[in-house]
Amino acid sequence: MMIPKPVYELLPGVYIVGAILTLTLNDSAIRFFPALLLLLSAVMVVYLRYDFRHLTPRERAHKMADRVRAHH
Repeated sequence: MMIPKPVYELLPGVYIVGAILTLTLNDSAIRFFPALLLLLSAVMVVYLRYDFRHLTPRERAHKMADRVRAHH
């Protein structure tokens, strides 16, 4: 099941906002690590999306075919 495209596109921003809010409202060292993980996850998602979207159509098709082969 796929999530709607607007939600998909907004998720990294939601992760970043959540992480920043958690870090700024942080009154405990325990909350620092989950917020940092959330922020790093958002950065990784943004980077992977950017990288994939800037491939040529041929490179993108090859990368997707490799993923399908790896799952079988």
